[in-house]
Amino acid sequence: MYPHRVAFWLLSIALALFMMAPELHAQATATTPKDSGVETSAEATPSAPEATPPQPDAAGSQTGVDPARVGLAGLGVPLVTAEDFERASTLIDARITDIEKTDHSDAQAPVSAAQGEAVTADPRIAPLQALRLEVQRRAALVGRLQEAQDALTDLQEQRATLKKAGLATKPPYGITLLDQFRSEQRSSEHDAEAAERAVAMAKQQIAAAEAKVAQANERRRRIRDQVEQAEAGADSGALARQLEAARLSALAAYFRQEAASRELELAQRQDDLARQRLSLLASKVERVKAHLVFTQAALDEQLKALDGREKDARERISALEEASNTAEGALFEARRRLRHTTAEQDKDLLQARVAAREAELAAARQGIEYLNQIVTDIAAARTLWQRRYALMQDDAPAAPASWLSGTDAILDAITEETQYIQARIASLRSIQLTLTQRLGEPRLDPEMRTAIQQRQAALDQQEGLAEQLLAFEDQLRALAQQFRAELTAAARARTFAQRLDALVVRLSGWWNQELFVFQDQGFYLRDMVTGGLVFVLVLAIVSFLKTLLRRTVLPRLNNAARGDERAPRALVLAFIRNTSQLFVLAVAFYAAMATSGLAQGQLQGWLWSVLVVVTWLQVGLWASAGAVDLIQRQRSHRERIDPSAVTGFGLMLFFARVGIWMLVLVSVLSHFDYPITGLIGALGVSGIAIAFAVQNILADVFSSMAIILDKPFRVGDFIVTGETLGVIEQIGVKTTQIRSLSGEQVIMSNTELLNSRIHNFKRMRERRVVFKLGVVYQTPPEMLERIPAMIEAIVRGQARARFDRAHFFEYADFALTFEVVYYVQGADYNLYMDIQQAINLAIYRAFREAGVEFAYPTQELILRRGQGMAKPAFDEGR
Repeated sequence: MYPHRVAFWLLSIALALFMMAPELHAQATATTPKDSGVETSAEATPSAPEATPPQPDAAGSQTGVDPARVGLAGLGVPLVTAEDFERASTLIDARITDIEKTDHSDAQAPVSAAQGEAVTADPRIAPLQALRLEVQRRAALVGRLQEAQDALTDLQEQRATLKKAGLATKPPYGITLLDQFRSEQRSSEHDAEAAERAVAMAKQQIAAAEAKVAQANERRRRIRDQVEQAEAGADSGALARQLEAARLSALAAYFRQEAASRELELAQRQDDLARQRLSLLASKVERVKAHLVFTQAALDEQLKALDGREKDARERISALEEASNTAEGALFEARRRLRHTTAEQDKDLLQARVAAREAELAAARQGIEYLNQIVTDIAAARTLWQRRYALMQDDAPAAPASWLSGTDAILDAITEETQYIQARIASLRSIQLTLTQRLGEPRLDPEMRTAIQQRQAALDQQEGLAEQLLAFEDQLRALAQQFRAELTAAARARTFAQRLDALVVRLSGWWNQELFVFQDQGFYLRDMVTGGLVFVLVLAIVSFLKTLLRRTVLPRLNNAARGDERAPRALVLAFIRNTSQLFVLAVAFYAAMATSGLAQGQLQGWLWSVLVVVTWLQVGLWASAGAVDLIQRQRSHRERIDPSAVTGFGLMLFFARVGIWMLVLVSVLSHFDYPITGLIGALGVSGIAIAFAVQNILADVFSSMAIILDKPFRVGDFIVTGETLGVIEQIGVKTTQIRSLSGEQVIMSNTELLNSRIHNFKRMRERRVVFKLGVVYQTPPEMLERIPAMIEAIVRGQARARFDRAHFFEYADFALTFEVVYYVQGADYNLYMDIQQAINLAIYRAFREAGVEFAYPTQELILRRGQGMAKPAFDEGR
């Protein structure tokens, strides 16, 4: 055992010497003048800056750079207080001044022709300035760290005071104090989130600073190696300055890294401060809630404040409406001037004025819109306050879920409105930026500048109103969120869902258990159970619906249906009798597979195609049954009223079925992406050919349909068409049969019958009768005046006649003519003839009693004697 221990100790000593070798080498290098020499800063011996060769950096420095070697010996002391940072900044400023003085003296020295190069800036100035900036940054961070620590201490004292003595005010507490603390709590939550983001950003900055330090040290070592390898006679002074600049850059990078570390510390302290403030506010909220009193007076105060805001908003709406009217007139006048101007140089100015007037009008209208939204929000806030009061008074309804959904709707509306307003404000600011750039043009015309400023003022007004609405939306959001939190707490206190959590956790283990794998697809117990339950559930639902309709709904419809009012009953019967069991099974199977997730990939596509085909077939069955029921019911109804109306119902049913199943076929083919356009085109061409072949027959068929639908006449109507008059006996698909007055049967095609003019006397309610009679010219005038009254009395004496008028019509060739008009109240021709006969007989009797003579055609012959003719014997007596 002893030799093994000796070997172990010898091995340990060898490893220790191996690990100490780099440090011993560094110490030897630092103390050996032959390898690198003791570095003396160029600034330490300003009389001969290029004479001393550069030395390597001190190994004991954290930065790899000794501040004394770059003329900043004071930076080696730790910087803690503000005086330390002030001394370091003064030291850096002095170093910059020394370098600038040296560079100035070198610039004034004579330059030989061989050295006639341009004088460049000293490379050490920029890193020194960066170093000074980092020192100042660290000084500011130290101050902020102290402020954060003081705030944290003060917060801890507040927490101790709250725990010991409570709040400054004594209970009970009002709702306003609770809302104030909750508002501060939300602000603290935002601060905590910002602090978390600041911590993450600080960590990223530390990583970036470490990378900068590594880069700066690498550059420093590379330049140092270049200086060591420089040949004799090279510009050693320039190389020394570059090496010092590299060392200053490394030192500045190290200070930047330290500043990043202080920023991380500050962010963590601010995060701690925000969280402790949040905890303090939570404690205050709990204390206030424990002794909270929401009185009616507090509610009235809130409502009164809302009423005041609403009144102010409505007054501003009225003012903006007047401003809108004024802006509308100004815009009309500006546009009129722009239209009538002919000078090109004035168009830009007029367009700018039009834009200004448009902006003023838009500001007024948008302001009205914003204020109206504020009024709407005030109404929502009033509702929230009233419900909140009811909830805190324990007068809320049993189920506050409706209030919760309403509050969520208000929050959603606020979110949408806020997004709209923010987008509008961004657009306005973009326009204002463009206008500001134009106002910055030095050669801008004064009038153009005035127009742009007016437009900018209108945009500022519009933006101000939008910001007011946005502020009120934020207040309403805070109120809605507070009320929602209270509602959620109330609802949670009334439920027992927490008791089921443990059971759910235990059941989730076997519920998610995988049973088997098929084609690299796992089948789980939950999928199988879900699929089976859904399949059975669908079958049960369909069976239940059928039973319910058959036993409950259908008897009630049978009892309630009267006469032909059986449409609901027919629909229920169609659903019960025409629902295919194949359709039910297909729907149940697809629902089970889709819900459980068992149908994946190509299998799901196949199942969907089968379901589509079965569904369209079932739709065809339902539609066909519905069409049959509808047409049959219409046929039965029309048959009782009009037997002639049943002719075309069979044809209608045939066309309805053909159309339904053609639609089903086309729908199924379209689902399988079959090119149905060609099929429809072929069917169209075939239909056209068939239509041309049987166009006369189809014309009569469609004319029969027109007769059925329009009903210009019915069976039993007396019609006159052309030279044919008679009674309709039958209306067929192609022809109509008419029984003429002479007894024969006239058969006419439906097309010919509809193309002619038809007089339907069956539908004549009254028959207008006009007749004339004449009396002799020797009738006295007094009698002529009495004749119309005599005729009126005769016509009115008839039971089914209505007198219209009787007038002395004209002076005829041989008579004085009277025209009489009356109406026969009925369409029967025999009734008309009976009434006319009675009127004629009565007129004859009345005229005979009154001594009025009827005129009849007579001629009077007058003979005149010519010269040389003998006078007649009766003429001699005159």
